[in-house]
Amino acid sequence: MDVNMAFLNSDLDEIVYVEQPEGFEIPGKEDYVCLLQKALYGLKQSPRAWFQLIATVLVDFDFQQCKSDPCIFIHKNANGECTYIALYVDDLIIAGDNKEDIATIKQRLSERFDMKDLGIASRFLGMEIEYGNDGSIKIHQNSYIQQLLDRHGMADCNSVTTPLDTSVKLPPL
Repeated sequence: MDVNMAFLNSDLDEIVYVEQPEGFEIPGKEDYVCLLQKALYGLKQSPRAWFQLIATVLVDFDFQQCKSDPCIFIHKNANGECTYIALYVDDLIIAGDNKEDIATIKQRLSERFDMKDLGIASRFLGMEIEYGNDGSIKIHQNSYIQQLLDRHGMADCNSVTTPLDTSVKLPPL
């Protein structure tokens, strides 16, 4: 899911003044500044303000923030089934054991924020996600690797299973 205008949902903890936007100056008061009430894109505080807001909302929805990665949130229902949310700025990947729980959290988030459901993830953070008919999931970066090879003029190189001479004996560290 993608949150539309995520930063504009966030209140600021600090007092921030900005110059009047070009073309919107008030005649006779061109030297006045604007006091921001909400975060704006390009403002250093905006990503943090947005994260604090979305994290608070998810905790209110009974999710727990993962200790090892604060951008992962986990919810366990009464049957012990888990729903996971991975955040990357204004993008969320939602996965879980129960489709009804996933639908419920999507609905609740959409009621709170203007969101767009992008459907089943096929790409995220440069990773490609493929789903097998047997329920398996394959995550890879083939496109990224191909771009690297193209950029460095190695698109036609011959691949090898062991990229090191097998007769080389490496010394212990």
